[in-house]
Amino acid sequence: MIMYFSATGNTKYCAEFIAGRLNDESIISLNDMMKKNITEINCEGQKRIGIFSPVYDGDLAYAVSEFIERLEFRNVPEDCYIYGLFTCGSMSGNASERLGTVLSAKGLKLSAAFVVVMPDNYVLMFPQKSNEKIQSSLKNADVTLQTVIKDIEDCKKVFMRRGMKIPSFVMYLIHKFFIPSQRKVKGFTVNNDCIGCGLCAEVCPMNIIELRDNRPVWTEDKCACCLSCLHRCPKRAVNRQKSAKNGRYINPNVKL
Repeated sequence: MIMYFSATGNTKYCAEFIAGRLNDESIISLNDMMKKNITEINCEGQKRIGIFSPVYDGDLAYAVSEFIERLEFRNVPEDCYIYGLFTCGSMSGNASERLGTVLSAKGLKLSAAFVVVMPDNYVLMFPQKSNEKIQSSLKNADVTLQTVIKDIEDCKKVFMRRGMKIPSFVMYLIHKFFIPSQRKVKGFTVNNDCIGCGLCAEVCPMNIIELRDNRPVWTEDKCACCLSCLHRCPKRAVNRQKSAKNGRYINPNVKL
């Protein structure tokens, strides 16, 4: 079983890539579970459980962390191999430690953690990379995934890391000040190219976008910062901070 959270397709690609080669993995979208408020999952008979998430602000994506905290894992076999896979643009930060802590509170143990570097899509601060660099990054990711698959098949207790672990006091400051500001929605804007298609509301995992007079409105300050509404808008009408000039990104190898 693989559960994944994905906004622009990077993590979904990893989930499909691995599941397709292991031949015995079901794939479950955490985005869909969040939207439908599904808070339990039956793990009976599962030999492996993979939790796939992007890295946000040097940590497990906060929407994923919060959701896993609420999620009830039923009938997990005692010898089940539970692993995390984290996609990032450069650093994996403390994502594996966070997932391990969340699972431990449920009496579950993280058996392994893997990191796959994918094209960065944080266009609030950085311009999108060139297509050439994106393709190079995707090819390198495939090489990493081939190694990861072998380790998963063998149920190896591997804990990969990309970059340094972030000191606890830095993480405290990030969670105390930076993340709350990121989760506020007043910075979102919609220009006149909006066609009122409603895709932004459809893909929001937090269910905080509504269409009013055919225009999206962000209703609560609990944004997942996945930027799915921004990247997937067909008219590039949704913006936040400097995103208007920084481009958009969708993984070219998956269907969203």
